[in-house]
Amino acid sequence: MTTLSKSCENICTYLGKNNNALYGALTIALSKGILRPTYTMMDKKQDRQSRVYTAFREGTTGAVAFGSYLLTNHFVEKMAKPICERAKIPDKLGQVKSTLSLISVSLTALFLIPMICNLVTKPLMDLCTKKKKEAPIGIEPLKIQSTANKSYQPVYSVKRPFNYGMRVGL
Repeated sequence: MTTLSKSCENICTYLGKNNNALYGALTIALSKGILRPTYTMMDKKQDRQSRVYTAFREGTTGAVAFGSYLLTNHFVEKMAKPICERAKIPDKLGQVKSTLSLISVSLTALFLIPMICNLVTKPLMDLCTKKKKEAPIGIEPLKIQSTANKSYQPVYSVKRPFNYGMRVGL
């Protein structure tokens, strides 16, 4: 029992001295990137296509978050020393790094991760599922029989939707 309590004390002391917002953010991103897609795919109440899309999006968000946190924290740590030198507080380097880490994690979660996910998720999903491009809405292929070789050739016509226009009411 003494070994266990000594190990717990060492772990808590280490984490207390090296308190960094990055550790919590990475843990959350990793667990969300693994567990949420797993649980989503196990939900048999939803149709398969919906589950696959949701799981893919959650996994992509976890991967993007993990990489974004590491990248922004790397740049923030590089900025801490010049900031301390300019402010003439070189003895507070650890505190400045910790504060900048918290700020970078917060801003990354608020702005960077959603922006990257919106840019990356759809092209990656299309690439992974090999989704074919669909015809634009309102254009439907018509089949007209050719008299020469009796084969069908697609001809496109534009149809207006039923509720076309800016009507108010019925």
